[in-house]
Amino acid sequence: MKRKIALIGTLTAIAVFSAACGLVDEGTASDESSSVIASNQSEAVESTAGSDSQSSAEADTSISSIHLADPYFAIFASRQYVAQYHYQEFTGNQLEDRSMTVAVDCTDKAIRISGEGTDTTHLTLDGQAYVVDHLNRTIARNESANLAEETEDDGIIEAPPFRDIGSTYVGSWEEDGLVYEEYYAANGDRMFYYFEGDVLKRIRSASGENEFNLDVVEISDTAAPELIELPENYEWLP
Repeated sequence: MKRKIALIGTLTAIAVFSAACGLVDEGTASDESSSVIASNQSEAVESTAGSDSQSSAEADTSISSIHLADPYFAIFASRQYVAQYHYQEFTGNQLEDRSMTVAVDCTDKAIRISGEGTDTTHLTLDGQAYVVDHLNRTIARNESANLAEETEDDGIIEAPPFRDIGSTYVGSWEEDGLVYEEYYAANGDRMFYYFEGDVLKRIRSASGENEFNLDVVEISDTAAPELIELPENYEWLP
């Protein structure tokens, strides 16, 4: 079996920040069911399962042109949403749960990662990048961030930890009772979106032997400016 390790710091969606972690193989991920809210998804989206073969890299042209992931792509592309995810990572030899909350409002974005021994927000606000440590109540300006690289592009779909420009639909299959859709990203990564009915339950990214898995807790197109702001009464680090 291929080793499945992902480094958050190398993933494009949060490349301007310095946090990094190795994630556990998806087979050890929590089996607890998660709930999803996609507020702009008012109608069920039909999908026809394609070939059972996972080795095929060719698009299945027999399935509907409307895909299960389309309503979520629309939310991510709107650049105004809140998404909550769960994943697991090894800290030393200890497997620990992590929660990731992503709030996006146009060019402003907050990614908060919390769990045992960590609670940090990577914040992009008014063209500046910050790292907010909620445990120690400190704020540091991230001078190394190159926000100029994050240019606006109508073809960009953001679904952390993915930044997908010009993705290509490959096909739809079933695994562990879930239907998943596979996409090829322009950067060569393979992306997988897992659904229970028409509800997104899991997002997986594979780049070579590296893999990143997120269980979806909630996705909403509701703005949350209170999540994208500098906290008061925190100490500013030099």
